[in-house]
Amino acid sequence: MGGALRSLLLSYPEFLLAAVCFICFSALRRARAALRRAVPVSWPVVGMLPFVIQHLGNLLDVTVGALREAGCTFMFRGPWLVGSDFLVTCDPAVVHHCLVANFGNYDKGRDFAEMFDVVGDGLLVADAASWAPQRQFAATVFSAVAFRSFVLSTVARQARRLLVPFLDHTTGAGTDIELEDVFMRFSLDVSYTVAFAADLDSLSVANAAAPCPPFGQATRVAGEAVLFRHIAPAGWWKLLRWLNVGVERRLAEAKAVLDEFVYREIANRKSRPLADAGDGRDLLSMYMASPRDPSMTDRQRDQYLRDTAVGFMFAAKDLIAVALTWLFYMLCTHPHVEAKILDELKSLHPAAAADDEPVVFDSDALRSASYLHATVLETLRLFPPAPFEEKEALGDDVLPDGTKVAKGTPVVFFLYAMGRIEGIWGGDCREFRPERWLSAAGRIRHEPSYKFAAFNAGPRSCLGKSLGLSNIKIAAAAVVYNFRVELVDGHIVEPNDSVVLHTKNGLMVRVKRRETA
Repeated sequence: MGGALRSLLLSYPEFLLAAVCFICFSALRRARAALRRAVPVSWPVVGMLPFVIQHLGNLLDVTVGALREAGCTFMFRGPWLVGSDFLVTCDPAVVHHCLVANFGNYDKGRDFAEMFDVVGDGLLVADAASWAPQRQFAATVFSAVAFRSFVLSTVARQARRLLVPFLDHTTGAGTDIELEDVFMRFSLDVSYTVAFAADLDSLSVANAAAPCPPFGQATRVAGEAVLFRHIAPAGWWKLLRWLNVGVERRLAEAKAVLDEFVYREIANRKSRPLADAGDGRDLLSMYMASPRDPSMTDRQRDQYLRDTAVGFMFAAKDLIAVALTWLFYMLCTHPHVEAKILDELKSLHPAAAADDEPVVFDSDALRSASYLHATVLETLRLFPPAPFEEKEALGDDVLPDGTKVAKGTPVVFFLYAMGRIEGIWGGDCREFRPERWLSAAGRIRHEPSYKFAAFNAGPRSCLGKSLGLSNIKIAAAAVVYNFRVELVDGHIVEPNDSVVLHTKNGLMVRVKRRETA
């Protein structure tokens, strides 16, 4: 067959010339289309990969433009034979269809669980079969008064003993600081205490100048490795994993550190009375007190506890930290919003404090701080800590706009774009305006989760939403009331292309003590 084709082409070279001309003209036509339109062009062989390579470093914002022009949904075509095609959407109707109305047809998928294997088989990656019972018990834990009280008191305690003293120390030193790293350490300290009723104190004045504790470094390395797995072809990172080299070797070392810390905490908990372990209100205690599956061995039980704790750390630590980071970037660039928050906090009349003692608000005191709450929501609208959510179609489907989805197709819900589409939020969608969340009476407006999906939507919506919002507000109020945070002149703040919306260059600021708070 190959010989006959070669003979034909040699005998009639005009066929070969015609084929070459067709490919060239097709490429030129697509190139002209690419110049006129923001939607990625699917090239022969390489698909839309050139679009990704061309816009690395600015992929989030460029994809917003592509979605806007495509009508909020388009199919990304990867290189031929690689099997990397997926649907990208920011359409609220599609979000509602996939995550709420037709929830049973869209699951995490096997690839997702393998990419996040660092968290084991916990709720974060659970598929349909194991998700329901895990979700049910997790809902019981997160709604328990004892656990919620422990979380909120922990946030306020760590803000009082770590965050505020550290920032106060920097005002005396007169040096610029990278605020995202500060919030990363603070969130690590909070989430570790919530999980294990033990203090890392990575943000203490004594420790903050030292490298992040091994546990914190391990969570960061694991996050970077998961990002790499999202970007690189599956065959490539699996080969690196098999060879145990590069980023995969670092991930294996990070997993070993996480295991060492977590299994040690589990062993410590088994060896001491419950009253010495956060009065049984921390995450590990709550799960250890749960009814045990009689079919589980001791080793399987410990693995289950380990996966639960590590999954919680991944779901809580970085997301809270980046939310606080973008919140203070918005306050630095919108001083009138900061002024309104400060006035609101002053009106709450916190308990009298000594002259030099900073004020830290607890969750109850901030319950009526509607403008602060609206500002947090507006930050999450424009800067969702997890900029996209991914699911896989378990069966063929047709979306509300008529788009056909084949079984096995990954669907990426681009949450970062949802806050920047005029058809969803209006002509001022790119403006930072907390007032859009307030009614005429000053109450918080409710927006459906399929429109504001920072906490996911449907049955898999975030169980820790209210606790996460309280965490952000407690930390933010403590900083705003006691300090002025100013962006360093000339410092450019941009989002990084990542599975978590970190800043590309950090958030360099100068902190000054408020003389009359």
